Amino acid sequence: MAFVFIGGEHQVLHLAPVAAAISLRYPNITVECICADGRTAAALHKVAKTMGADMMQVTQITWPWASRMAARLTGIQSSMKGPLLAKIRWLLRNAHAIIVPERTSAALRWFGWSRLLIHFRHGAGDRAPSSEARLRAFDFIFVAGQKDIDRAIAQGVDRKRLSAVGYIKMDYLGTIPAGLRLFGNDRPIVLYNPHFDRSISSISLARDVIARFREQERYNLVFAPHIHTFENLDAASRAEWQKLSEPEHIIVDLDSPKLFDMTYTRAASLYLGDMSSQLYEFLTTPRPVAFLNAHGANWKDDPRYAGWHLGEVASGADNVLDVIDRAFERHPEMVRSQSEAVALAFGDYEGAITRAAGAIAASLQSSQRA
Repeated sequence: MAFVFIGGEHQVLHLAPVAAAISLRYPNITVECICADGRTAAALHKVAKTMGADMMQVTQITWPWASRMAARLTGIQSSMKGPLLAKIRWLLRNAHAIIVPERTSAALRWFGWSRLLIHFRHGAGDRAPSSEARLRAFDFIFVAGQKDIDRAIAQGVDRKRLSAVGYIKMDYLGTIPAGLRLFGNDRPIVLYNPHFDRSISSISLARDVIARFREQERYNLVFAPHIHTFENLDAASRAEWQKLSEPEHIIVDLDSPKLFDMTYTRAASLYLGDMSSQLYEFLTTPRPVAFLNAHGANWKDDPRYAGWHLGEVASGADNVLDVIDRAFERHPEMVRSQSEAVALAFGDYEGAITRAAGAIAASLQSSQRA
């Protein structure tokens, strides 16, 4: 059984704990985790060590030359995945099942993979990307909660292939202590977490938003965009962003594991964002939230913006601090709706790892009998 992680280390916590659990509970099943970069390999080893899963294998493979050429020609890292999947299809030709946390791996079908192919959704946000259609390539699809079940059915996915097991990442991190304090003062911390998709993201406002925080002393700020946001940024441009940090006041983090291991979401007093599913990770402990409407979206009746009803919405950088103030003031009115939204998105996440491991093992046994 192979677990394939080609989307980056931020996807590891959404699936690797399940791989570790299978290797612990079903010693007769060989569990191999495949990745193609050192940071993902390190994250996989960390999960295995944390869970005591000594039998879980981690294999880091090299990128094929065609992948490197595609990235060089396009300047886009994601263009590397096609040739890599073709290589993985060959390497795993004797595997009984492949389990993945992203949809790009649906292309394995195009490369001739005909055995069990299982998808785990990473994240549980409200947007419905066009890649949802790729779900039809998978034999089984495991999601966190009822929200994703309903959305997949609306996309034409057979209900029999869908199972809600709870939010794996929350089940795993719930056993790990929170990190250290981020600042040496007691000002409330605002976590600003723009999405990478610029068509829906507020990243175009980010410099102005950071400037507003530099001008005030009521709040600290952590600027922590989705890790894909700046993956194609050159070193000089990256350095320009880093200059916006300010000791004991503003943190600018473009690519550390803290962007996705909940270091920031646990420490923050308020979440500021747009379309990221980290909103719901933050709201597992109900707290104030605010959003930036960078594109003038008519959002109130659009299900992609369901999360915006859980807080306050700013029209831009000019009124973002006022909106944040209002979010703190009005938060008691939002607690119940926030808790209900998390339950719909994440389901019962306690025990999610064990449920998912059992469901995968059962799927494998069923496919072998067929």
